[in-house]
Amino acid sequence: MKRLVAFVFLCGLITSSFAIGVGKFKVNPEIGGSVGLSTRTDTMFAGGYARVWLGGDGLTIAPMFKYNYIFGPENTDGFSNIQAGGLIGYRILRFTPYIGASYSRFQDRIGLNDTTALNYGVYFDIPLLPLSVGFDASWQKPKIVGTDSRVSQHQFAITLGLIF
Repeated sequence: MKRLVAFVFLCGLITSSFAIGVGKFKVNPEIGGSVGLSTRTDTMFAGGYARVWLGGDGLTIAPMFKYNYIFGPENTDGFSNIQAGGLIGYRILRFTPYIGASYSRFQDRIGLNDTTALNYGVYFDIPLLPLSVGFDASWQKPKIVGTDSRVSQHQFAITLGLIF
């Protein structure tokens, strides 16, 4: 038990030493994975993300990159979605609710044009461990290639990240 407590304490010290800070301003890189549901096809997806949180207590901003692979329904081929953009959040204790926008690019063969996505969610950084857990979502309405029709797509995910 003593070793476990010492290990957890050491992880906390290492994590806090990785964050770059000047006064109350900190730079916290975060990288993680996500699993969720896409409403366009009612299928599961898995992905990864990277964010760099800039700020301290209170207002924070983060450039972000997200990759999702949406599995096709009933064993059909899936497709990938890449998003890059920015987030703004407000840190309250260890919770950070956020909202943002990103450029969204779909795999060419899926037949959806690139578009803008609205991103939102909340994450919680676990005390003494360099981990975060959260809920992440995005909404986008890309045009179908060759038409003026749009299709709404919502993605909801549970995230697990490593904070440096």
